[in-house]
Amino acid sequence: MRAFLVALAFTQTLLPKPSTLQHITVEPLTSAATVAKGGVVTLWADVTPKPNIHVYATDKEGFTPVSLVVTPQPRVTIGKVKYPAAESGITPGSDIVVPVYTKSFRVADPITVAASAKSGDVLTIVGLITYQACDDRVCYPTVSMPITWAVTVK
Repeated sequence: MRAFLVALAFTQTLLPKPSTLQHITVEPLTSAATVAKGGVVTLWADVTPKPNIHVYATDKEGFTPVSLVVTPQPRVTIGKVKYPAAESGITPGSDIVVPVYTKSFRVADPITVAASAKSGDVLTIVGLITYQACDDRVCYPTVSMPITWAVTVK
């Protein structure tokens, strides 16, 4: 048992930290810090691929496109997510041209706060960004990362 624990500890020190496995950074922003009852605020996810990385903008050819899914909750109605226009890129190891993002881009999702929300409430809204990234040699497995926004009800 002791040998197993030593081997496990040694292996864990060699593994990359989870944050180094992400090929993008994501910054959560909102169109306003406060919103009236029944009002609309837009949740933004500013996504930046790391250098020499692209993420897919479509599921063409079986690749997983970047997607934002906001978790439903009783005091919020979630709108339709909007993605920016993509650029053309080539899939590693082939000559297939597909829509990708290589530069920073913004994903937007409007939400409506319920009229029954209480003034002063801070709504914590949680979502998930899912994407597949590639560099010039390899495509990596699809991964997801959480994203959180906070909005105060007026």
